[in-house]
Amino acid sequence: MSWRKFCLHSDGSATFRTARFTTASPAPKPEGGTTMPALALLSAVFVVGVEQTLQWKYGASGIIGMLLLTIGIKAKNPAISSTGAVVLALLVAGPAL
Repeated sequence: MSWRKFCLHSDGSATFRTARFTTASPAPKPEGGTTMPALALLSAVFVVGVEQTLQWKYGASGIIGMLLLTIGIKAKNPAISSTGAVVLALLVAGPAL
């Protein structure tokens, strides 16, 4: 598709220009810009720190318990979240039993 544009120049001359355009829209820009908010960065650092501490102190079973707890909360499934909470509680209370 094309259209004609009338152009009046500063020297008094006039021209018609033919331009072609497409109907595709440009890619949308992401909301919020390109910088990461400080709250999201701090929460990500906290989550990674908790996961690393669990891995260091309780091994793979600690990560599995945390994973079950997180998946259960996100899926709103009380059985899975309770299983994860029990696994974590047994790991923490294991030396005391």
